[in-house]
Amino acid sequence: MGWRRLSHAGRVTTLISLTVLVTACTAGGAEDDADPTTTVEVTTTVAETTTTSAPATTTTSVPEEEDHSQDGDADPADVAAASLATAAFQDVSMAEAGGYASTIDTLGCFENVDSGGMGLHYLNESLLDATLDVTAPEALVYELDANGETAGLVAHEYIVPVDAWTESAPPAVFGMELHQHPVLPLWVLHTWIWKGNPSGFFNDWNPAVRLCPEGVPVFGVDLP
Repeated sequence: MGWRRLSHAGRVTTLISLTVLVTACTAGGAEDDADPTTTVEVTTTVAETTTTSAPATTTTSVPEEEDHSQDGDADPADVAAASLATAAFQDVSMAEAGGYASTIDTLGCFENVDSGGMGLHYLNESLLDATLDVTAPEALVYELDANGETAGLVAHEYIVPVDAWTESAPPAVFGMELHQHPVLPLWVLHTWIWKGNPSGFFNDWNPAVRLCPEGVPVFGVDLP
């Protein structure tokens, strides 16, 4: 469940000293007279090379939150299993029959106007414990259309209540650690199973998801 976040220029000169011994033989006589040693110095100059580094990328941070993209790829087998388990839940009535309920009245719709949308969560409270299973997400995340109706399942959210977790290391699923929600007493991790996320598979916010439509309560604005 989300929250509002809002040179090394260098001149290289190589000096190669090449000593050539030249022995001149003079004709006449049985004895040879040797000429003095001649030293020939060859200097090779390598043109000055300047390497210009590209400007460092500047990332604008959002003070209210940390980056939870957790650069990494999900195991395709896990993604396949998770997708298969929840494919039927594209139909909201099937999700409701599976124990998921809308949180529109208690948590509203989630968005971040700078980072992207998230949507509406359908929560299965019976799964709120210390156990995580890729095929049984604690919450399903739906994008809302312009009229505030569910437009499609876009993500899973895996959740562990803070009080239920007694280990020193954070809980993990998909090989990724969950992070603590800054407002709610929960460990959370989003996985964009059903809609690609330009910001990363595990990022909380997805710029490809529509922001909350007008008239729908927004978490952190209209609701706590």
